[in-house]
Formats: sequence, C-alpha cells, structure tokens
Amino acid sequence: MSLVVWLSKKYRRFRWRLQLLHTPFRFRKSLGILRRLDGHPYLALLRLLWPVPWYFPCRLPPKPRDIIAYEKETYFDQHYSDLYELRIIPLWRWRDTPQRSFFRLYEALCAHDEPYIGYETEYFWKRSSPDWELEKLRDPIEYGCTDPEQYATMASLAEALADSFNWRLGWGFRRDGNHVERDDLRTPMEYTPVKPPSWTSNVPALEETLVIHDYGRHADFDDSYFTGSVQPFEKRNIDASTASLRTI
Repeated sequence: MSLVVWLSKKYRRFRWRLQLLHTPFRFRKSLGILRRLDGHPYLALLRLLWPVPWYFPCRLPPKPRDIIAYEKETYFDQHYSDLYELRIIPLWRWRDTPQRSFFRLYEALCAHDEPYIGYETEYFWKRSSPDWELEKLRDPIEYGCTDPEQYATMASLAEALADSFNWRLGWGFRRDGNHVERDDLRTPMEYTPVKPPSWTSNVPALEETLVIHDYGRHADFDDSYFTGSVQPFEKRNIDASTASLRTI
C-alpha cells in the first residue's frame, strides 16, 4: 500500500469520525456529561444506544404520603440527583416518554419541589410531537395504581397541567416555539384547547382531605390563575397549589 493511499484512508476515516461527533446525537457533548456522572462514560453511552427496548421503562412512583414524608425539596436530591445533566443528552431525551415525565411531575408535586415542578412542566410543554399530547397519557391503573390518594392526585395533576397549557396558549405561546404576539393584552388568543386524558373524569373525590401543600386552599394563597370552574385538586379534596405549573 502506497503512502498516498494510506493517508487517503486515514483522512476519510478522520472525516467520518468528525461527522459522527456532529450528528444530532451530539456524542462529544454527551460523553463530556457522562464523564461527570459515570465512571465508565463510554459504556454508559453504549447503554443509551442499546435499542431494546428503545424507550426507557416506566414504573409507578411511590404513594403521595411516602413522598410527602421527605423534607421539602430533598426527594429529588436523593432519587434524581443527575436528572438535570441527563436532560442535556439527546439520546436520553429521545428515549424518555411522556408518562415518565408526568410521573416525575407528580413526584415533584408531592415532594413540594417548586423549582422542579416548573422545570418538568416546561420540559413536557416543549415536547411538541404528537406522542407528547397530554390527552394521550395512560391511566395509572395500567401501571398498578390501586391507592385512591395517588389516583386522585394524578387525575387532578393531569387536569391542572392541561389548564396550565391552555393558560400559555391564551398568552400566545406555542409548544413548537412559534409563538403568536397578542395585539390586545386584555383579549385572550384564540387556540385549540388542550384536553386532559379521558380517564381523569372517572376519578372521584377523596373522603378525607389529603394535604400535599400545607398552605393550600385554606390559607391566603393566590391560585387564581386557574381558568376552570373548580380547581382540580380542590374538587377532589386535596390541598395543593398549582402555581408552579404556570412558568414562562
């Protein structure tokens, strides 16, 4: 093999590797993040590339009272300490699912982690593909939910999340980033309302009050941004604020 042919092969291989690093997978940046999170970053990257099954498994989170028992804003430090960094990795985002995101939002609500409630809401809102339509969220019973408090909390959260999306749409924000400027701030924008999943309509109120946020509906707390006739948590006898769902 002549030197020219050898150099030519080396150059083509180098260009192929360079192009690979700049694909939508963003391997170079992903490896940099994984080096901080995992002692074996290349193995961690290979696990993200493993296609069977493509989507990450989804498991039912703990019951509300089990999460409420944690100190405020400590639950995610113990169970999702590297989530902020993982979100930056395209492969991780592509393998994430709306049901997993919704369950994380439920955990954040019960953990009273207001920054993360807003963060997860924005994450769900910006996933604008048809698979991430709120109406398509599956019934938690399919994941083994048998606890009435958990079921009522999830149903209320799904309805409140739909309302927060409609609140954004009314201000001219759009999930795909193509926002619409309002001519008159006093007149809401026209939009197609986001609907909660149908299973929420069959979830009854609790017999005893579940206090998730202790300042709830009985304190001087402004939750007036809710646009429906009855606040979803209130109608199911749950004390919880929905203010952190409305972030911009």
